[in-house]
Amino acid sequence: MMKYVLTLSILTFFAVSALAGKDVIYGKDNRQDFYEVTSSLHRKLALSTAGMVDVRHFKKSSRENFFDLEYTETLENAMNVCPSEAFSQQHLAPNCSGFLVSPDTLVTAGHCYKSGQKPEEACKGSAWLFGYEMKSPSHDPTRDIPKDNVYLCKKVMAVELNGTMDYAVIKLDRPVVGREPLKFRNAGKIADSTSLVVIGHPTGLPTKISPAGKVTKNTQSTTFSTTLDTFAGNSGSAVFDAQTGVIEGILIQGKNDYMPSKKNDAKSCQVVNSCDENGNNCAAGEEYGSVQWGEVVFRIETVAKKIHQAISTKVR
Repeated sequence: MMKYVLTLSILTFFAVSALAGKDVIYGKDNRQDFYEVTSSLHRKLALSTAGMVDVRHFKKSSRENFFDLEYTETLENAMNVCPSEAFSQQHLAPNCSGFLVSPDTLVTAGHCYKSGQKPEEACKGSAWLFGYEMKSPSHDPTRDIPKDNVYLCKKVMAVELNGTMDYAVIKLDRPVVGREPLKFRNAGKIADSTSLVVIGHPTGLPTKISPAGKVTKNTQSTTFSTTLDTFAGNSGSAVFDAQTGVIEGILIQGKNDYMPSKKNDAKSCQVVNSCDENGNNCAAGEEYGSVQWGEVVFRIETVAKKIHQAISTKVR
């Protein structure tokens, strides 16, 4: 049973990753654990982000009203990432990221609910976990998870996945406790000069806050491109204006995550793919299509009306 669940989780993760596209480091690796972040604004924003986790990973803790996560693997063990790479010994759990827009409404990427299964099946099989984060270098976020951090998907209110749209709006089973809904752009367009921060679960890791992203292309109708340091698992992450905390979009796609540490040995342990600060000269080689300018972000104002409609709808 353990092998089956673990294998299924990893296969699901790779299936989502393949459809979402993968991601990369631009210049310096800016990913930070929660305990490392000094910005009070970014820490507050992180509280209202969550990870999508298979419900079968949860078991009752020895403490009343707490859960533990079972069958989790480290980044090194699950994905053959070299032990010298950042976060290699942290445990993977979420396969997508999301963010709160009302007490009981969450937004994520559409492919998180339409990748190889019907949205209703994904809703039934997954929970949303808040606070899956490192509170110290030695903290184990897979243990003693408060019940108030775990929420089921009650209904998929809206979901689209096609050549131009990639979003989902979810009603949770109850209002989220102790976390504030986030503000998002309703109209207009992000400025080319905007400094960005993304918060989510790269490669299924505990929450990472990655600031210092910039806009690289801003002419697409439903997306814009950035130099944010994101990975598969960041799909559905909120991309914020780093100064105001307003959500500008949903992370949906990007360049390759990893590459073999030995050029001629595909089975060698994996290292992070890296590009320069403008998204060029990537170690794993140049890529084309929508990712040639960097990480792809779906413009949230495109579906702002649908999000507000879902927020105002009561589900019994």
